Amino acid sequence: MSRKILILTPQNPFPPDQGAPIRNYNFIKYLGATGKYNIALLTFARPEETSQSREASYIELSKYCERVEFVAHPPTRSKSRRVQSLALNPLPDLALRLASPQFQEMLNHLVIEFKPDILLCEALELAPFVRELFKNSETSHPKLVLDEHNAEYLLQKRAYESDFKTGLRHYPTALYSYIQTQRLSKYESEALHFFDAAIAVSDNDRKALLKLNPNTHIKVIPNGIDLDEYAPDRADAELPDRLVFTGSMDFRPNVDAVLWFANEIWDKIRLARPEATFFIVGRRPTPAVQALAKLPGITVTGTVPDARPFVQEAALYLVPMRMGGGVRFKVLEALAMGKAVLTTPMGADGIPVNSGKEVLIANNSQEFSAAAIRLLQNPTLRKELADNGRTFVAEHFDWHKITPLLDEILCSR
Repeated sequence: MSRKILILTPQNPFPPDQGAPIRNYNFIKYLGATGKYNIALLTFARPEETSQSREASYIELSKYCERVEFVAHPPTRSKSRRVQSLALNPLPDLALRLASPQFQEMLNHLVIEFKPDILLCEALELAPFVRELFKNSETSHPKLVLDEHNAEYLLQKRAYESDFKTGLRHYPTALYSYIQTQRLSKYESEALHFFDAAIAVSDNDRKALLKLNPNTHIKVIPNGIDLDEYAPDRADAELPDRLVFTGSMDFRPNVDAVLWFANEIWDKIRLARPEATFFIVGRRPTPAVQALAKLPGITVTGTVPDARPFVQEAALYLVPMRMGGGVRFKVLEALAMGKAVLTTPMGADGIPVNSGKEVLIANNSQEFSAAAIRLLQNPTLRKELADNGRTFVAEHFDWHKITPLLDEILCSR
């Protein structure tokens, strides 16, 4: 007998072109294809969507869902409103980000009409809607499962620690992240207590979440990769001194990564490899990121329809992350495409790779520049890492092996 599942996502999961939509779309695709679930999807539309792109999304998602409902995305909160909320609202910014009476109304309606057996909440920022609906419920309710794409309090804690170490000019953002860390710790703990079960993307995140609420049933279901979509290209596509970074360039950990690399590491690489070029590929680059295009050898592309051609051309894929969490799709994608990957420990967080076998891991700017130069000078080492990396993701991060883990937590009592 099929079970009814209502899935909530913070943005349209199609197209699956960035972190959360990739995970959400693959979960929906798997659950719909099993024949064991009847799915209803409630999602915020993307702010940039056109009526045509939304219709295309509806057609694709309807292959797996018997009902798909879109709600307009609320306006982005301004900096002044966020600062104001620091003084006037005890909730973390994340809990206020998607405030929407329309979403709450549609959720209430769907629960009554669709009568789900399971409610899968994809991300902590949607938890307020679920808690509001069931806060006074004295009768039975669907099994409530929270998919934590990050241990959010830990992400903010790392941002605070990074900003605090950087210097006096970053103290205001460090203070903001510190306040958010304290508020998120409380809010995330309460959410874990409210939901019947939770999902973490890595064992590190699972341990971090259990510190907030040791009694929560948490299952690790990592991010995955479509090995057909991200396959190695012909070897002659690679440019010998090309380095690349991909990701949404308004996402704070990504911004921090490229600024750190450009300001602390890039000159050393160019001194040893004058022909080296660095491509920063991703949507909505901030003014600080755009300014990096003025540096010799650096290109900031902005939005591109497909980042894969840029990765295919690269001799080396860089992950100079200093903050963030979870399992980064960018690392899985680069490894699947047969690219040599140079990363910080933070960039490899949640991915059990071995430095020197599947990737190289550098702990500081000196190690990072030395490793980059070494890899650019040694195509044999690059190929060895690339081959091992592709084998590694095929064994551990293939979506076909990961998505069946969903059944265990959705159907367990």
